[in-house]
Amino acid sequence: MDLSLSTLLSLARFTVQNPREGARMVMRANLPMTARWVALALMAVASAILAHLAFALMPVEAQQAMAGAMASPLTSAVMQGGLMLGAVFVIHGVGRWRGGTGQFEDALILMIWLQFILLILQVVQIVTQLLLPVASVLVGYLSVGVFLWLLSNFIAELHGFKSVLLTFFGVLLTLLAFGFFLALVLVPFMAPVA
Repeated sequence: MDLSLSTLLSLARFTVQNPREGARMVMRANLPMTARWVALALMAVASAILAHLAFALMPVEAQQAMAGAMASPLTSAVMQGGLMLGAVFVIHGVGRWRGGTGQFEDALILMIWLQFILLILQVVQIVTQLLLPVASVLVGYLSVGVFLWLLSNFIAELHGFKSVLLTFFGVLLTLLAFGFFLALVLVPFMAPVA
């Protein structure tokens, strides 16, 4: 597979237009597991760098409110990598539990590919924030929509599910359940100290 930037950008555009076929093409690339783990690390680092760049462009009030979460690019990269890996396990495990046939290594490469496309949108949002700050909010909403659209299609293709709509509702339910679980786990740590 040609991994030049122009080819990857063309494939990203094609994937947004034809998500299931794009997912098939990415899975057919048959990259070795070592390359997949390296790509995961690269996506985590690139995502952390762009997040900190976007943070630096925010108004001072927003920076002060988010200062704790953006303390270190290294911490951000580790957290991003951990979230991506956790998502891979959930996508693979929940999909198999619901009768899907997807393999872990394919779930991994699809998560990496999804993150690559989201990074492109993040670059667009940063440029928009510099040139036309009001429009950057719209790009943010568009990014969330693209994320859900691609994630639903990728999971459907990975596991051989026919209905993208039912997969989408499954994604929403899983996100809600995961959010509820995280809230339960994190609440004791957020309690105010007397």
